[in-house]
Amino acid sequence: MIQQIRKLQKPAVLTLFALPVFAFATFAFSGCSTGESDTRLSPDEVQATRIELQAAINSWREDERITGATMSVYSPATGQIDLASGLAKRSIDPDRFPDEPIAANRPMFVGDLTHVLVAATIIQLAQEGDLYLNSAIVSWFPGIENAQQITIRNLLEHTSGVPIFYTEIFLDVLYEQQPHTPQSPNDVIAIAADKGSFFPPVTQYGYSKTNFLILGRIIELTTGNSLESELRKRFLDPLQMNDTYLAGRESIPGGTPLGYEFAGPFSDAPTVIDGHVPQVPEISVISAEWASGAIVSTPSDIIKLVRAIFESADLATVRQEMLSVADYPAQESDSSRIDSGAGVFTWTDEGESVVGQFGFIYPFSAQFVYWQDSGTVIAVIANEVDSSRNPNSNFQLPVIENLTTKVKAKLAGE
Repeated sequence: MIQQIRKLQKPAVLTLFALPVFAFATFAFSGCSTGESDTRLSPDEVQATRIELQAAINSWREDERITGATMSVYSPATGQIDLASGLAKRSIDPDRFPDEPIAANRPMFVGDLTHVLVAATIIQLAQEGDLYLNSAIVSWFPGIENAQQITIRNLLEHTSGVPIFYTEIFLDVLYEQQPHTPQSPNDVIAIAADKGSFFPPVTQYGYSKTNFLILGRIIELTTGNSLESELRKRFLDPLQMNDTYLAGRESIPGGTPLGYEFAGPFSDAPTVIDGHVPQVPEISVISAEWASGAIVSTPSDIIKLVRAIFESADLATVRQEMLSVADYPAQESDSSRIDSGAGVFTWTDEGESVVGQFGFIYPFSAQFVYWQDSGTVIAVIANEVDSSRNPNSNFQLPVIENLTTKVKAKLAGE
C-alpha cells in the first residue's frame, strides 16, 4: 500500500480532471435568480429527473467499483436534489448483521475542497485590512526558500514553487512508523521547506498542498484564533453547514468516516469483504493534511458554500478574487485550458464558464462543478479507491467527471 500512496502523492503538478460552493460571514444569502420560478419544473418532472439521476449515480458507482457515493444537484429548474448510492459500511456477515446503506447527509472527507473555505477566509481577511494578498510570506515563514518573493496570492493560485510535503520519508512516518501520532502544521510545512523549491515564484504553475497549510497558519497567526473557529464563524455556522467539520480538530458525530480500497476478488487482506478492504484515514494523515484536505462534509453543504460564494452579492469581492486566474494555466492543450484561481479552477464547457475543485484524501475523493451561466451545481463524494486494476503502480481514483458530465446533460434535457 505504501508504494501506491507514494506514487499517488508524488510532488509534481497535479493532473486535473474536468471539474466543477454558498457561503458568507455575517450576511444572508438570497439564491433565487430573476425568473427562476418561470423555469421551475413541475413536481412530477422533478421526480422523473430524480429517478434518472439516481440511475446515473448507481450505474457510475458500480462501474467505478465504489462502495458508497453521495451526490447533490442544484439547478434553477429542479431546485436541489440529494441522492445516495451504495453502502457506508459493508458487513462481514450480512445475514446476521445487515450492511449499512449510505445516506445523502453522511459526512465524508472532501480533501482539497477544503481549499475553497481557506481561500475565502484569506480573501475576507484581506478585505478587512488584516493582511494583503500581495504581501510576501517572509514575515510568517522566513525559512521557506524564496519567502521574500512568494506572496499570499501565489500560494492561493499555486505559483509559489513551494514543494509538496509528501516526501518518501514522511510517507513512511505517516503510514508505517507513526500512524497514530498527530502532526503539527508547522512541522509539516518545515518538511516541505527542507526540499527547497519546485521553481522560482511566479514562473510557472505547480500544485502543492503545502500552499494551503501555509495559508491556514497565516489565518491563525493573523487572527489569533484557530482555523476551525474562523471557518465556523465565517462560513459553517452562518450557512448552516451543519454536517461539515475540520477533522482532527473538531469532533465528528459517528467518528472518522470509513472508506474502502477495492483490492479485487483475490485479495488476501485479513479484513477484505468481497474484494473491498476497509480503510480509515489515520490521525497522522488527517493532521498532516489539515488546511489542505481535512474537511469532512456532505454534497449538500458543499452546494451551500458554492452557491453563496458564486451567487451572493455580499461575497462579490470574494468571488472576484477567487476567479482572478494565474498567469500560468493549471493544464493546457490545443483544445482546452484549465486555469488556477484562488482555491478553485476555472475553464469553459461548451462556451459556458465553469468553476470547480477536485479533492482526495485516501480513500475518499470528491468534486464540485459550478456552471456560472446556468447556475447549475453538482457535488459528489465517493468512499473508495481501486487498486485492483493497477495494483503495482497507483490507485485508480473514481473518475467523477464521468458522472457530472452525464448529470449535467440530463439536467439540460439532452
